[in-house]
Amino acid sequence: MNASLVADRTWMRNFGVVNFANAVLDAPENTDAVAEVVCRAREAGYKVGYVECFTHVNVVSPKKFTNERCALREVNTEAALKALTDAYDGLIIPTLAQIE
Repeated sequence: MNASLVADRTWMRNFGVVNFANAVLDAPENTDAVAEVVCRAREAGYKVGYVECFTHVNVVSPKKFTNERCALREVNTEAALKALTDAYDGLIIPTLAQIE
């Protein structure tokens, strides 16, 4: 009986937890949400970088640049990113629901 418990514990430590963690990480709900957050984070970073770049250029250039040509000029990228990260915090993954 004791050997069986030791074997079960060893299997759980070596394989069970890893399989469960992989099931959570590979769940479509998780991978889709992470991909969306990464996309929105890139957009937010692009917009901030674009503004920072033309701000620095305007210091030394006689011609003044604006964000007029920025593809994300009218988009509130920060709010979109915040909304997605908040949604990710409440994400429901079916594999997690199976835990007692």
